[in-house]
Amino acid sequence: MSPLKEPWFFAARDLLCDPQRAQFLRYMERDPDGVRLFLADTRGRHGRHFVLEWDDYLQLFRDARHAIAIGEATADYIWLPSAAEAIRSRVPDARLIFMLRHPAERLFSWYLLALWRHSHLRFDAWFSAAIRPGESYWPVVDGGRYATHLARFLALFPREQVRVYMYDDYHAQARTVLRDIFEFLGVDPNYSTDLSQRTNETIVPRFPRVYRLRRRIFKRTPLTHWLPEGARRAFRRLYDRPRRDFAMNPEDRRTVIDYYRDEVVRTGDLIGRDLSGWLR
Repeated sequence: MSPLKEPWFFAARDLLCDPQRAQFLRYMERDPDGVRLFLADTRGRHGRHFVLEWDDYLQLFRDARHAIAIGEATADYIWLPSAAEAIRSRVPDARLIFMLRHPAERLFSWYLLALWRHSHLRFDAWFSAAIRPGESYWPVVDGGRYATHLARFLALFPREQVRVYMYDDYHAQARTVLRDIFEFLGVDPNYSTDLSQRTNETIVPRFPRVYRLRRRIFKRTPLTHWLPEGARRAFRRLYDRPRRDFAMNPEDRRTVIDYYRDEVVRTGDLIGRDLSGWLR
């Protein structure tokens, strides 16, 4: 796998041509040499980089040698309009893996991330703003239109090159799903994967005012990097609230389900799966 989880290469056209995504351009202009420094030594701190040149993209896989399968995982390819065609033009034999989550659960997790910036923001207010094209969180909402986006890929790639999984299935039977993925990729289906650690879990600051003060004084510099790992975990438990502490309001959930209803039905038809559970 690419040492950079999300290189964004096949989104280059969308990132460079759409004025609404100017924040990406500003980021690159602030750190124009970041990509090349990372590629020179991928063992260093990764940060966030946009690898938008083909030669640079190939460098991500320079150590693959004779690997049976190589790949990367840029989640936003699913909704960015030009990504499907860009992938086909460069890697027409690519095998594509999508993992879909209940659209209401997915959106609520994004809302919890928004609380890091707006700690008193209600979900209904956030959603009402986010569903307007052009708003900063519109891509988050648009990303949940699974049928619309999957249809773009299925129109360009043979069905046997596309595999769609459900997040709930992975959550309940991770090893079974991974075995199927490995078989799909033509690698050892019995490969033992370490599933003991949970990574990238959604968390929310327990004390928003303290968090804002810390950001104002120390910017993005972590305050616990000098602590032993055990002490860092204990501090994070005190400082952060986990996803399980938050429940979505039933009325808000119904609003989101109604918004995505047609997309859910069409997604089920596209992949041949009953998704009626997502409508409850």
